[in-house]
Amino acid sequence: MNRREFIRRVAVASVFLAIGAVGVLELAEKLVPAQAAVQLTGGGSQASQTSAGSTSQSSQVSQSSQTLQTIPQGYIYVGKIATLGAATSAYFTHPNYGNSILLLFSGLWKAFTATCTHQPCTVEYTNSEIYCPCHGGTFNPSNGAVTGGPPPSPLTEFAVLLQGGDIYVSSKAI
Repeated sequence: MNRREFIRRVAVASVFLAIGAVGVLELAEKLVPAQAAVQLTGGGSQASQTSAGSTSQSSQVSQSSQTLQTIPQGYIYVGKIATLGAATSAYFTHPNYGNSILLLFSGLWKAFTATCTHQPCTVEYTNSEIYCPCHGGTFNPSNGAVTGGPPPSPLTEFAVLLQGGDIYVSSKAI
């Protein structure tokens, strides 16, 4: 092998190593979702988010507020309770389950996946029920069980932990 061929092979190998390193870093970021802050999108006390244009309040939770506290094992940091204000529900993206909803029901915070089990429609929390606007399915806000309509199974539920003014949800379903 001559010198030119050797340099070419070293250059190609270096490119492949760099690409591999970037891939490993991206994979590592996905495997440690608990370190990332999650965006909360809150609705009013009886308001819900619809495509008809109802207003909602959005707030971004910054990761810097979480640097001094450790995240409880098995939980994901969702945000500050204060960012919810008077809202009784908020949407967030669960790193393992996707679109999810946090809601205040009977004085307790509950968390569920926000995608209807019938078809991929985003459910809404209105009054005292979880409602799917696509085909009229309803779910019980205390446990995610189907209470009406075509959904074949309950919504996936997550444990909610309130600690030091922060909201955490379990990384796995309960």
